[in-house]
Amino acid sequence: DDNMTKAYLGLLLAVWGGIAQGELLRSHPSRHTSSIAAGDETLPECVPLLVSQPLNHFGPSPGDFEQHLCVVDAYYDPTEAASVFFYVGNESPLEEYVNNTGLMYSMAPKFNALLVFAEHRYMGASVPNTIGIPDCLGYDTIAQALADYASIMSFIASGGENKIPVSLDYDYDFSAFLDAPIITFGGSYGGMLSAYARYTYPSLVTGAIAASAPTWGLPLSNPPIDAGASFVGHGMGDQCKANFKSGLVIINEIMKLDDGAEYLSQLLELCSPLESADGAAPLLDFLQAPWFDLAEGNFPFPSSYIPFAVGPGNYELPPWPVRVACESLDMDFDVSVSDDVSDVKFTVSSGPVGVNVDWNVTQSSGFSTADVGSTKIPELLKGMVGAVNVWCNVTGEETCTSVGSCPTGRRILKEEALTREFAVDSKGSFDDDNICSVDISLDSSFNCWPAMTCNDDLNLENALAQGLGNDIYWPPSVPRGTTLESFLGEKGALVEGCPMDAGLYGLPKTADNWSTRLNMQLGGSSLEGYTNVVFSNGYLDPWASAGVMSGGWKPGDDAVIELGEGSVAIMIEEGAHHLDLMFPTDVDPVSVVEARQVEEDMIATWIEAWRKQ
Repeated sequence: DDNMTKAYLGLLLAVWGGIAQGELLRSHPSRHTSSIAAGDETLPECVPLLVSQPLNHFGPSPGDFEQHLCVVDAYYDPTEAASVFFYVGNESPLEEYVNNTGLMYSMAPKFNALLVFAEHRYMGASVPNTIGIPDCLGYDTIAQALADYASIMSFIASGGENKIPVSLDYDYDFSAFLDAPIITFGGSYGGMLSAYARYTYPSLVTGAIAASAPTWGLPLSNPPIDAGASFVGHGMGDQCKANFKSGLVIINEIMKLDDGAEYLSQLLELCSPLESADGAAPLLDFLQAPWFDLAEGNFPFPSSYIPFAVGPGNYELPPWPVRVACESLDMDFDVSVSDDVSDVKFTVSSGPVGVNVDWNVTQSSGFSTADVGSTKIPELLKGMVGAVNVWCNVTGEETCTSVGSCPTGRRILKEEALTREFAVDSKGSFDDDNICSVDISLDSSFNCWPAMTCNDDLNLENALAQGLGNDIYWPPSVPRGTTLESFLGEKGALVEGCPMDAGLYGLPKTADNWSTRLNMQLGGSSLEGYTNVVFSNGYLDPWASAGVMSGGWKPGDDAVIELGEGSVAIMIEEGAHHLDLMFPTDVDPVSVVEARQVEEDMIATWIEAWRKQ
């Protein structure tokens, strides 16, 4: 029903993705289990280890699971005082952050650090056999994941003597790391976990690097519902942004013409012709969908990081892909915009073509496709397709444009996440209602991320809407005057929980769209108790809109904001999604070089203070 669907979509987050015409969410990669190998072949091996963890750290446990981690000790000198750099895994498989978190490798020699990468429970290869486990999905929570990491850190900090509550399948001597300071690292959701680890286990975690952590996206932090969309344009020039929005408006009006669908289909060389009955929505959505992902992956070097996670696959975007996309739009097409764009009440005109906009409605005095052809509008519209094909045709192999088939982070998860068909060999035969009879560990495509967000009411609401006058999009995805309350309902009210497939149990029967418990448990927008944490964000990254102290920042402001108690917030002017965690390169902008230096200095300060205790 409507309430259930709304609760489900809200609880699955607007995390990691933009919104098109409604509550569309970004999907997550299927669980990959490829071998662990550093992306740079010159890097040392990350030696794999297995940890036996209880499903429940906070009471009787119905079973255990094997958690995967790996260690790099090539930078450790046994004659010097040691430290530990610990990556708290997020919703991706282990090899993803082993291969991409270059900051840990580059800093390790300076701090004589052992590198530890730990996979998140229920993710990657660290998924429990759920057959016969009561309420098997209920243990996929932030608190349980943090306890997993704390158990490993406690083991390492004891020099390998503390066997409670984990046992490691290892042939490695941890005695040299007795009482060594531990610095946690994480990006995105992992950045949240890194900060949460320091907050929750301060006796184990000396300090935390929390990169691109959208911790202020929780509802009670009151994020603007279009904040993520407003950040998408930060890497675009003014002309590119204005032309793009103007083109969207003009397309909407062209599609009303009798020959409009045929005209656009031919002009844009579409693989399949547009249907007049569908209106402009399919084409407009196609043209807008990739920009959030392009902004996240707007790195100064070729990178497949974001396309692999949510898009076409393991294909490299070009350096500065947003700039490349804007190359076909950053010119004068003789299109003018007048009146109040911020109120979404404006006029777009070019020669005989004029379109009046009032929120999600367009009107014109009447023009023909021939009139359109007499202007530079055709070049503008073709430029829009060229722009999105930086993402949608990243391989360069497509000879026509296929509207609706471009994978982006804005897929609806409802049909693919927790309600699916399982292979016969993954099913058991149990009659008790709360005993799981499906083994999700045998289905590598099963997505455990929604279960975690449902269990914790992890709702990040900074990317709920777009097109409200503060970004590049049109039409608005919500009615004029829509507020956070319009989406989430009354504060304190409970709604129906998330659906589950037959044979799976453990998710809450009710949900709190306002994330009240999580906000209370981990502080929400309050920084009280968050000592020795670096909160870094990239100005080009849409998720920075939910970052600590990031919302009102603009170029020219101080890049480093002192938060007190050994903590700082950093805004990286030319940074996309946790660029600072990636391998340093010769093309890195000054802003990220300076950010990494601040992070290094903060780590040095934390460790020095720790050793003086």
